Amino acid sequence: MDRRAGVFGVAVFLAVFWLGGWAGAQHQHGQGVPEAPAGKKPGAKEASTSKSTTQNLTVDGYKITFDVMSMEEHMKHLKTTRGHGEGDHSKTHSFMVTLQDTASKEIISDAKVQYLLSAPGGGKETGNLIWSGDHYGAGFTPKDKGTYQVQVKIESGGTERGGRFTYEFK
Repeated sequence: MDRRAGVFGVAVFLAVFWLGGWAGAQHQHGQGVPEAPAGKKPGAKEASTSKSTTQNLTVDGYKITFDVMSMEEHMKHLKTTRGHGEGDHSKTHSFMVTLQDTASKEIISDAKVQYLLSAPGGGKETGNLIWSGDHYGAGFTPKDKGTYQVQVKIESGGTERGGRFTYEFK
């Protein structure tokens, strides 16, 4: 009985630490709503179009740029990008994160970037974003129509940063 209680306690601690850290980063920096192009809601994107929607957020000296596009569009981008990683291109969509130091304007390529993708139907997916030549990326296949939440956790230069973005799948 004691062993099960200990395992449960560790699981609760990790869940609170993981989700609480991201929520704290959002609260601490006052950057809860990312920028969106004029006339569009943050994360709004037509699933049937080839246009991507870019969102920006500045946290602790880093500009975090988030973008979602169809895998078809991403493959076109891949052809123009030197040093693009292999990655999993079997999914229908790709999301990409670019990190830029706001002071030096240099792109950060040595961070550890993790994500938590929450689907409108309640499903969740986690993983690491992989450096792919000019961004960190991962593929996903939306199953439910609606708003997807993507939280990123960034470890770089001894500091943890986080951001939350949305993507509307129609």
